Amino acid sequence: MRRVLWMAAVGLSIGGGLLLSFPRPDGFPHEAHAGLFPTCVGCHAGIMAGDTAASVSVTAENCASCHDGVDLKRVEWRPSEPPPTNLAFSHVEHVAEVEEEGEEPVRCERCHVRPGEERMQVRLASARGCMECHAPGQGHLEVTLDCSTCHLTLARATGLSTDWIEAIPQPPNHERPDFLFAHGDIAEAGETTCAICHTRDSCERCHLNAERLPAIAGLEENPRVATLVAGRPGEWPEPPSHDRPDWGWVHGEVAREGIEECATCHARPSCAACHAAGSVRLVDELPEPRPGGPQGVLLADVRPAGHTADFVMNHATAASVGAPDCAACHTQKQCADCHDAPRKPGFHPVDFVLRHGPDAFGNETECAACHSGEAFCRDCHMASGFAAGGRTGGAFHDAVPDWILAHGRAARQNLEACTTCHAQSTCLRCHSAKSGFRISPHGPGFDAEAAADRSQQACGICHFSLPVTP
Repeated sequence: MRRVLWMAAVGLSIGGGLLLSFPRPDGFPHEAHAGLFPTCVGCHAGIMAGDTAASVSVTAENCASCHDGVDLKRVEWRPSEPPPTNLAFSHVEHVAEVEEEGEEPVRCERCHVRPGEERMQVRLASARGCMECHAPGQGHLEVTLDCSTCHLTLARATGLSTDWIEAIPQPPNHERPDFLFAHGDIAEAGETTCAICHTRDSCERCHLNAERLPAIAGLEENPRVATLVAGRPGEWPEPPSHDRPDWGWVHGEVAREGIEECATCHARPSCAACHAAGSVRLVDELPEPRPGGPQGVLLADVRPAGHTADFVMNHATAASVGAPDCAACHTQKQCADCHDAPRKPGFHPVDFVLRHGPDAFGNETECAACHSGEAFCRDCHMASGFAAGGRTGGAFHDAVPDWILAHGRAARQNLEACTTCHAQSTCLRCHSAKSGFRISPHGPGFDAEAAADRSQQACGICHFSLPVTP
């Protein structure tokens, strides 16, 4: 089986694509000389000896012995130069391996004469001919074959011009719509095979982190390929993962799993559009764009004007007043990833829920940065019995013993904060002119007439009739 695969690769290397098949050389009419040369080695003595310089051992002087201009017309013939190739095939090694396996010797006609044709109807060997014997049904560019068995790497195939290199045929798998996303795994599995057609210069056109990837760093550089790719922009198609509606919120988790995957397309300035220098360690690990090299995918600066480099440390105040509107860009889950104590122990002390009252009383604005008083605090206080029936029983305001006498000032400053736990009916037990203790909630200097002008309905909540100015 090993020889079958090896010989299949040999056949592939000799023909089947523009680079790897050679046109029939102009010149010598083999058929016309069929009766003169009984064996091939008469003119190709160097083939079986491994002497490439004598692959065509006949000379113009040999021809002149017959074509002397008297008996036969003089001819001007010179052996043609061998075509450029990246082939590492050796006739000597080929024959030796066949002999080692005890098979019949391979005659020249087997590869250089088509079946059914005469001995001197010579042709160049082709991949198709080799495949018919050694790997029927396979194609020259099948990805299952190891190209390095028969081909030199592109960097070492020094006889190939840039035109030949540019005309290298692509294997079928390169035409797959997802090839750009899958070729990294393919390269890691078959690095040597990739080197047959690619040098490091090819990959560096797109890979910003080329020097950090072993599959690329292991490739040789070559000035011919560098010339071909010079000035060609990189290609960075958007991966399917980026189509997720929540990609903006989850891309950090993906980056933490493997930043090198991001570094293929993104340089540090790409992410710095949103992440200030030094604010995210992973961003600082991204490569810097090289002068004259690929710059990567550049992202527009989408941060609001107020999101300065230290915004992460002082965003609570902005969040508490809704300036800017955080919900326009951020989800509650994103905030909870940092601020939800059960998920992130350490933001609040472990027993914080047992003693949060005094802190909440003294820092209501800070709490509001993460917690909704109506939806979060009241629900918990009602469920635990601290605010049963709308009464706190002093459990929340216990930091101020005479709170019942001082609460009016706090209510006038921020009545909305009171509604977190108290309903309007709670206040009317004391502050209605219709019933209860009939305690006026209006402080000194209250302008009843102006209040009535703004909303008579508001006055009607506590009064049967509009107040009369004394």
